[in-house]
Amino acid sequence: MIRKRKRRSSVVEIGNGPTRVKIYTITRKDGYDQFTLAWKEGGRRRTRTFACMDEAKMIAQQTTVRLQNGWTMGEEATRRDLEILRHCEGMAQRFGVTLAAAVDEWVSARSVVEGITLSDAVRFYQANRSDLLAVRSITQVAGEFIESLSSKGVSAIYVRNCKHHLKRFSEKVKGNIADVTVADINQFLTGLKKLGPVSKNGIRRNIVTMFGFAKRNGYLHPERKTAAELSESFKEPETEIQIFTPEEMEKILLAAHARILPLIAIGGFAGIRSAEVERLTWQDIKWDRGHIEIAGHKAKTAARRIVPLPENLKAWLAPWREKTGPILSISDVSGALGDTAVKAQIPGGWRQNALRHSFISYRVSKTGDVARTSLEAGNSPKMIFRHYREVVTEESSEAWFAIMPPEGWQPPGLDWALRDRWRKLAARRSSRRIDTDNAA
Repeated sequence: MIRKRKRRSSVVEIGNGPTRVKIYTITRKDGYDQFTLAWKEGGRRRTRTFACMDEAKMIAQQTTVRLQNGWTMGEEATRRDLEILRHCEGMAQRFGVTLAAAVDEWVSARSVVEGITLSDAVRFYQANRSDLLAVRSITQVAGEFIESLSSKGVSAIYVRNCKHHLKRFSEKVKGNIADVTVADINQFLTGLKKLGPVSKNGIRRNIVTMFGFAKRNGYLHPERKTAAELSESFKEPETEIQIFTPEEMEKILLAAHARILPLIAIGGFAGIRSAEVERLTWQDIKWDRGHIEIAGHKAKTAARRIVPLPENLKAWLAPWREKTGPILSISDVSGALGDTAVKAQIPGGWRQNALRHSFISYRVSKTGDVARTSLEAGNSPKMIFRHYREVVTEESSEAWFAIMPPEGWQPPGLDWALRDRWRKLAARRSSRRIDTDNAA
């Protein structure tokens, strides 16, 4: 059988001499044209076939250039390569840059974020952009924070201390709150040369709280720790726990003015913090139920708790049993406590937090139950073991909760209405006691 040869309809030559490339057009059996490139390279005849004359001419031109420059095979672009090139150029033009500039930028960025994709890096940057946050200066945030504290009913002493500390901070550290660094805060706290570690930690807590307020209000990144949280705290020296003896407590109560006595009695026999007592009203004392109710908004830990009302505390507070309104009306609590200690002739004067320390120490000794005492005092058992618990005898704990006011006692400075009520109450008790004796 004789095989028919494909018919060549034309020949196109591109280049000349050793760089000449011929294009043969052949009509196939299916009627379609086929374009074959033929040239000599490295002493051998080489060919390539295409279905499009334009593509064949383009490759032929690239081949002649390659032969003239001595390049090797495979370095010429295909039609698909050109399509990809045009597509990439169009993508780059959308952002107003050339393809070469876009590639340079990509290579530069990729070398910086080695190990992760550029899209991940861009997403991370977008999520952490500080320029999208509301801009507030430290002074502005401090003012807003203090105003929010006042509107929440926080104690006036706490608001005053925060205002003083944050004013001091904003005078030293300037600028926007989002620009404050950990180093700025550490430098400020370290520079408080005249203050000890306890005071510095107190100021730091106020700064941390303010930065938390800023985060909640959109002035700082919502998912990052603030610079204040990352700042360093100061190691506080271990301090010796100081308590009052039952004898000293009795002297203090008898010497106390009527305006400060309720705080002393409640602090010593119920363990309630002074700041919490300042928020309580006489209605919070449930006389018949035998407990004091501290609502969440009045407690330091913002958690409601019930504190037992022992009999001796009832006796010391009896003059105020029918009274309503705030328990304390005195403004200078610290000064009043100091004066009371002087009148009672307590060695060394008033002891800081000694009422709460005393209650917890004597209560743990009396009940033998740290967990129960921690619930009553509003502390964790760990905190009680670490900061409050002083070893006392069982006899002294019994004596502590047996301290009662003397017969016919009235607190100094009691107003006339309460004195009259107290006399009537004492008279009723006296008559009941006489009737009981006659019956016996």
